Formats: sequence, structure tokens, C-alpha cells
Amino acid sequence: MTYAQKLPISLLGAALIALGTGQIAQAALFVESESALVNLDAKEVLFTINFNKAPDFFTVDEFDRQADSFQYFIDPSGELPIFRPPSAYSNLSSIIRGEEIHVSGDVRIRDVFSVDPSEPNSGGWGKIRGSAPYSLDGTVLKISAPLQFIGDSDGLFSYRLELYEFGGWNGLTNENKSTIASVPEPNFALGTLTFGALSVGLRQKRKHKSARSLVNQCPWFKA
Repeated sequence: MTYAQKLPISLLGAALIALGTGQIAQAALFVESESALVNLDAKEVLFTINFNKAPDFFTVDEFDRQADSFQYFIDPSGELPIFRPPSAYSNLSSIIRGEEIHVSGDVRIRDVFSVDPSEPNSGGWGKIRGSAPYSLDGTVLKISAPLQFIGDSDGLFSYRLELYEFGGWNGLTNENKSTIASVPEPNFALGTLTFGALSVGLRQKRKHKSARSLVNQCPWFKA
């Protein structure tokens, strides 16, 4: 079943639950667009998600689970699908945990293995590899993280993005591959450097001209 096919089913399920409980149905959170753009020079990746509505990362239930959360499953090989033989998680290097935003105020990135049940906020995943800052502007979420944190080196990785509501997967999934950010064309870069050199030369010329003018106006002045 494709991502587009799953969406109406999930929305229908939410509507049926609402009718059964007598509550007014709220639109399910889903991804309208997303990307992972890699800056190889900086060795960083920028994850961007555009939701259909603003997510709620800070309301929690009695089990300390967020109203809205997400997880990225990172595969450094760049292959799809993400969950494939020999076992579902065997090809993964890390997991990006949006579920822990309400705990730490940032996005924690963890090892997939080994499982660390001793830490209450790990969700059963491994130790923390690092934490990444995020920004939320309306419906647009951005996360910037070093490639080292997600266990990748060349910037060519694949990933699976899942959304959750109070800890339960809402059935919506997006799988994709990272994109390497383009660099300026050589001619453009050369033109920029040339322009910069000309600007410096003009500033120096103006400075030299101003100095000579000052000497002519003030015979007592010595450079």
C-alpha cells in the first residue's frame, strides 16, 4: 500500500473512533512534504518536514508520551526499503527521536543497538549519539545535525520517517533518500572572487586618493 493510499484509511479510522466516543474528530497529523539536504563541506544534514498542521510536542499523557512525535530510521547504505532482510533493524545506523523533545528541548539521536532499557526516555533504543537543535515555524520543522551523529560519512543515506500520536504509530510512513546540496558553478565562483578583488582594489584606491588629498590640504600632515 502506498503512502497516498494509507492516508484516507488513517483519516477514516480517526473519524470512526471519534463517532464511537462522541468526540469531534481532529485532522490527523501527516507530512505534506519533507527532505534531507546534505552540506558536504560542513558535514551536516538539514531535515525539513512540512506538516499539514502545527504539531504538539509538549502535551503528554499519563505515560509521558507526546501528543505528536516522529522518528527517523537512518540507513547509511542508501538503499530502500529501510526494513529489509536479514532483520528489520539490521541495516540501520541510528534513530532520530522526536519523541524526546518534551524531555530535552532538542532532538536526540540514538544508536539502534544495543537496546538500553535502563534509561526511561530511550524508548528501548540504544545510547545517545548526540542531540540536534530544531526549529518549528508554524507547520515547518527543521532539524540540523552532523553526519557523524546519524552514522553516515558520504551524505548518501536513506531513511524512513514515521509519525506517532501519544506513542502509537498513526500508520503514515515516508521513505526517501538524502540529497547533496549543489555548489556554485565554477564561473559563478570565479566571478564572485573577481568582483571581490575589484572591490578591494577600489577601496584601496579611494583610501590612497583620500590620503593624498589630506596631505595637499594640510602641509604639516605626514603619512
